[in-house]
Parts: sequence; structure tokens; C-alpha cells
Amino acid sequence: MTRPPFKLADEEARVLVARLQAIEAAHPLDQRDHRPFVRAFMRAVHEATHKTFSPAIYRRLLSAYAPQRRPSTATLAIEKQLLCDELALERDSAVEGATLGAPRLAALIRSSIIEVMGERSVPRVHAGTEPGVDVAFWRERVADLERTVSDVQAHAARLAGELLAERVIADVLRGELAAARQVLEANATQVGKLAGELEESRRFTMRAIDEARGETRAWRDRCTVIEAQAAARAREDNILLETFRQLAYQRGAAIPATLQKGPK
Repeated sequence: MTRPPFKLADEEARVLVARLQAIEAAHPLDQRDHRPFVRAFMRAVHEATHKTFSPAIYRRLLSAYAPQRRPSTATLAIEKQLLCDELALERDSAVEGATLGAPRLAALIRSSIIEVMGERSVPRVHAGTEPGVDVAFWRERVADLERTVSDVQAHAARLAGELLAERVIADVLRGELAAARQVLEANATQVGKLAGELEESRRFTMRAIDEARGETRAWRDRCTVIEAQAAARAREDNILLETFRQLAYQRGAAIPATLQKGPK
């Protein structure tokens, strides 16, 4: 059976994303030297997961969360070994600090909390009180503070993830808005051109209509004159024809049967 692909838990991914923005700002892209970024990235992965991984896993994480960073396998292996060495030193220091005596540890915790929270937040230890009671109290307070810090960090990681998602959405919306503005400007330019062409066409049409009206009036007036001339000429022709007919009848011309009066 094949292994399922490696994947960070949602909470781990949120913590890593929240740290990644600061890491990107602190270590700009340098194709010649990826080690500072890789070192900070591996530390952020450890803070998110509390684990270390193989160079192959780190390369998968880089491909998923920082695809523009492409360090060599040797760089990943060296930085992973350095991280392991640093973690070992930190564990040794923690163990060494834990070997301090209970009174000294209580005094250090007391002074630190007084510095941060004030004198009233620290109960006074009366004479004859066993040191173990005071240490147990401070252990409980430290555990409470660690839980509070953990909750705050988780909440901050969630907020950072949400902020990053909102920024991505805002970038997408800005791109869409810019594209829409370009389309709107192009449409406005086209509408302006069409309006100019329409106005020119309207002017041409109105000129053609005016010319057609003028030509129509001229032809109508001409037809009126010609009709009047034709009517006058027709009247003259009728008079002339009647005169010639009467002269012809007077000289003995035969009258057509259709013009003779009386019964047939």
C-alpha cells in the first residue's frame, strides 16, 4: 500500500503562512543564495509542527508555500542538519536550566512576573512556607500562561491566514476592477465614435431631405405652370377648331351625322 502524500494540518498551515510573510520580507529572493531563507523557513516549519523532516519533505513544502524558491538538495540537507544541531543545543540549555534549585527557580520566576505583571500579582511567601508549595504555584501559573500564549498564537495564526486570504481576494478584485475599467473605457470610446458617426449621418440625411423637398417644390411649380399653359393652349385650339368648322359648314361642307339635329 502506498503512503498518503505528506500534508500539513490546517492549524500547522495557518501558523506557517502567518510566519511566511515576515520571512519573505526579511529574506528577498536571491537566486545565488537561498540559505538564509531556507534556514528561516525550516525554523518556521518546526515552530508550526514541532518536528523536523527530510530534505524531500522540505522541498514539497517549499513548492507548496514558496514555489519561487528552488534551493538545491545539498542546501536543504545542510540547513536541516544545522537546525537539528540548534535544537539539540536548545534542549541542552533547557535541561541545564531545569537543574537549578527550586528556591532559585522560584526566585527567578517571581522576579520575572513582578517585572511583567507587577508586585500585586505575586503572592507573598511567609516564613516557614515550604519552597515546594511556591514552586508548584508558579508551575501552575506558567502552565496557564503557556496555554494563554498558545491560544493567542493560534488565534493570531487564524487571523493571519484570514488576512492573507482577504488580501488574495482583494488582489483578484482589483484585477477584475482594472479589467472592467479598461473594457468600460473602450466601450465609452466606441460609443463616442458611434455617436459622432450617427450625428454625421443625421446631418447628411437632413441635407438630403431638404434638397429633395426643394427639388419637389421646383418640379411641382413647373408642373403647375405647364398645366396652366396646356389648358390655355387647349382653349385656344378649341376656339380655332370651332372657327374652322363653322367656315367649312358655311362653304357647303357636309355635316357629320353625329352633329346633325333632329330625328334620325
